[in-house]
Amino acid sequence: MGKKWGHYKPGGRSQPVPCVYCGRMTPRIKAVPVRRHYGIGDLRSIPGIDRRRVFLPHMKEYACISCAKHRKLI
Repeated sequence: MGKKWGHYKPGGRSQPVPCVYCGRMTPRIKAVPVRRHYGIGDLRSIPGIDRRRVFLPHMKEYACISCAKHRKLI
């Protein structure tokens, strides 16, 4: 029968993305999405600021399968 490449069928090849941890190029559909939050430090030290009302920016990055398994993301 052969292998079923169902992921690649509708759109052709997917774009490679670099892994956040090791830098390996992995197809986007195989990579595991990771959200990284970039904080501004310790918000408890600033008086009068509620942590729930402050917007903390985040980036969507990708990890390869081996790094995701090693860090128990999957």
